[in-house]
Amino acid sequence: HGCSCVGSLDGDLSVIKTLEETLPHLPEAATFEDFYLLFEEALRRGIYDLTGSVSRNQQVRSEYHPQLVRSLLIDDCLDRGRHYYAGGARYNWSVINIVGLSNAIDSLAAVKRAVFEEKRVSATRLLGALAANFEGQEALRAFLQGCPRYGNDSPEVNDLAARLSSFVYNEFKRYAPYRGGKFLCGTLMFVTYGWYGEPVGATPDGRLAGTPVGDSAGPVQGRDKAGPTAMLASTAALSQQDAPGTLVVNLRVAKSLLASTEGRSRLKALVEGYYEQGGLQLQLNVVDQAVLKAAIASPEAHGDLIVRVGGYSEYFNNLDETLKLSILERTEHS
Repeated sequence: HGCSCVGSLDGDLSVIKTLEETLPHLPEAATFEDFYLLFEEALRRGIYDLTGSVSRNQQVRSEYHPQLVRSLLIDDCLDRGRHYYAGGARYNWSVINIVGLSNAIDSLAAVKRAVFEEKRVSATRLLGALAANFEGQEALRAFLQGCPRYGNDSPEVNDLAARLSSFVYNEFKRYAPYRGGKFLCGTLMFVTYGWYGEPVGATPDGRLAGTPVGDSAGPVQGRDKAGPTAMLASTAALSQQDAPGTLVVNLRVAKSLLASTEGRSRLKALVEGYYEQGGLQLQLNVVDQAVLKAAIASPEAHGDLIVRVGGYSEYFNNLDETLKLSILERTEHS
């Protein structure tokens, strides 16, 4: 406090949108590795453009928005002879929101399995199904949804999560913001994960066009089926040490787990185990599925219901219907 100038959030990189824009090149790839490298190159270009845009914005703020009072109150501005937005603060950071990471991981796992390993579908047919939003391709969508998912401690998916997250987070380290310091990656979706899904078409993870993306750095809501330990093990596979900009991870637990001393001890061990694996942040939500359904049916009777969304808590009634349903979809662990 009193030493920092933190841009949070200064920009957003939609990993799943970048993957969507790379998919038309899928027929050109002879192997999954070929396609993955095309995806990495698209991410590299996007990160270069984004960091440049953020720095230009910081430069404009430095020249035209000096924040004189803040400069008096933030350490080192006077000593350095630079105002708050010109790099005068002792610590300067720029937080970048990484959007749709879990969807991209699941989509890559599905492409790898369906197109290259089992050859269940050609690249061309998959692109056609995505363009049609899976209409008439329900069997294919079901197969894609049955592919290994992030959040279930699958070694091959964990490896994808580690590789993709490490590449994205470390690519930002190649650049520095205009006012100094570093770019810090995070995933802080708040209520925006519904909005960020709107411009994204159907994706190989079986997600339909325009529907929400993952609400956090954890698994896409409802896809973690192997229990809370497996879910947190998968999330710990992310290169979390390279993303201190805040990786929101939501864990929904049943109220019954907190009803006994034994249950509370187990939850404590679960949380501590996650941090021992390198986890940075964990947000717990304890609310009955029945209560959520009742609140959707009779909002006037549940005006005091508060839920954890994607980085903060909100009155359930303040959320739109899409976000209410997405919270209902989250796996309740016991």
